[in-house]
Amino acid sequence: MSDLPSFTLPTVFDNPKGWGPSTSQPTINYKDIPYVPFSKGDKVNRVANWFTSTDGRDQRDGGRGGRGKQGRDGVQQTYGSNAASAFVYQAEEDEKSFSVVDNRGAALKKIGVRAVHGDRTRGGRGGAARGPGGMQRLGHAGGRGGKFAGGGGGGFRRRYGGWRDFGRDQHRRFASVKPTEDWELIQEIEFSRMADLSFSIRHVKEMGMYGKVGVYDHLYDRVNTRLERPLKASNTVRYNVTASEDPVLAKIASSNSDIKVFATDAVIAMLMASTVSFSAWDIVINRVGDKLFLDKRDGGPLDFPSVNENATEPPPEAGDKAGSINSATMLAAESRDIIRKYIKQITSKGTVDLEHANPFNEDSSESDADKSVDDNAYRYRVFDLSARPDGSDDEDEASADSSTERCFMAVRTEIDGITMSGTQKQKQLFIRALTQHDINATGAGDALDWRTKLDTQRAAVIAIENKNNSSKIARWAFQALLADADQMRIGFVSRATPRDRTRHGILGFQSYTPSDLLAQHKLNEFKGWGIVKAIVDMCLQLDEGRYVIMRDPNRSVICMYSVPPGTFENDDNDDASTAAPAADDASEL
Repeated sequence: MSDLPSFTLPTVFDNPKGWGPSTSQPTINYKDIPYVPFSKGDKVNRVANWFTSTDGRDQRDGGRGGRGKQGRDGVQQTYGSNAASAFVYQAEEDEKSFSVVDNRGAALKKIGVRAVHGDRTRGGRGGAARGPGGMQRLGHAGGRGGKFAGGGGGGFRRRYGGWRDFGRDQHRRFASVKPTEDWELIQEIEFSRMADLSFSIRHVKEMGMYGKVGVYDHLYDRVNTRLERPLKASNTVRYNVTASEDPVLAKIASSNSDIKVFATDAVIAMLMASTVSFSAWDIVINRVGDKLFLDKRDGGPLDFPSVNENATEPPPEAGDKAGSINSATMLAAESRDIIRKYIKQITSKGTVDLEHANPFNEDSSESDADKSVDDNAYRYRVFDLSARPDGSDDEDEASADSSTERCFMAVRTEIDGITMSGTQKQKQLFIRALTQHDINATGAGDALDWRTKLDTQRAAVIAIENKNNSSKIARWAFQALLADADQMRIGFVSRATPRDRTRHGILGFQSYTPSDLLAQHKLNEFKGWGIVKAIVDMCLQLDEGRYVIMRDPNRSVICMYSVPPGTFENDDNDDASTAAPAADDASEL
């Protein structure tokens, strides 16, 4: 029994806090061996990995048909991936000659089949491409009926741009007016600084309504793509006089010393919607004594509504494709003329004279046939921009702090029509029109064809137009809000043919309230008034002179410049004639 080998139990070092050797175990036996501590809560994915990332079989399974298997076997080793390769087996012999037996069947060969019908040299409709001798190659789409050729692929490239658009340079916009050396930059205002501005108008005073307004024809409530109405030619004139040249605003300025600021609805709406604008615009500031006039330039961006301004790829500028009917300048002039004709046509049920005559027709007489007559209706309103303590009453003048200077702003707004239907309350309308030129042209904004989709996919059409024309629609909503219009009517007017900018058809309309339309664009009147209040307070601190506020075309910044007193006075006529070469011709149609 003494010759039997002895067996001594080894010392066991328990590690109750984790896997692997404990800290009390001597490490001399495990010197230079990589070790990664494990936690008992970790999940061990595998015990051994027989395939590496460079193995040919792994690459084949992951490359083709192995997508479902990749989630199980394609996982990289979880533990010890950063450790040294001490446990890696080094093959002593060359294993390059070893190959894995693949039991999968061989790929089917492409079989040539002789064409029975159709032309031998050209793929028929729905047929495949033919090789030499009139043979067809199976698996290759060809001719006009190929799924990914011609028709199918063309639709994808037309709607999404295709692979060629990935290398295309981004659209660069141009400034509405170029600063010169004698312009002095005073301040730059980032859009991010205006995002949190808010102000509430607590008191509005009516200053009278001027001109005459048309009565809405309810016959156009039944217009759709099947009952299209052609847009009629009209010789109507709608003056867009700037604030400093308005005779009613001049009379208000001379008779009311408390009113310090004067502007039109187009200028104020542009400031309110400035954070969603993409194209360049500018506003001329005239500081005369203690009065402040926010003016526009004749022939400037505020005279012409933009088209697809917010699209991913907007229409090209006039400098890119001079003379093109689908350039940004020509489309803007076409849109202005369409809006004038559309308002005149759908409010042709009659006219109602307002309390005052049109201030821009006082110099003309009915016998003067050559004199253009303005058919528009104007509503003058005064808004209180005074900063009052919270909780003060609007009508209680004594409750306001006597040390706070009062600030009032007179604005000229527009009313485009009224509705008179039986016992219903008379509603004031603000009417505008969206236009569609050519859905295949550059800058169409992936728009749907209104003639085929407006009735069946109205929600999709409206969503695309809200995206492509967010800035323009927001300005319209703010203009309607300034005029206190009861309802907005936005029409859909399309060209009769894509290449003819002189003939159009009315396809339908959509009604909104101004506040609901602003909510769709994530805007509200309080944020808009906050921007106006901040800019007006900044301009009231300026010295007497002329200034320009302009939006940088390629940055989200508003720049304020101090300009010489005579700036733009000699260029007004030139700007009006060059801004839209065909605008006057189109308005006479």
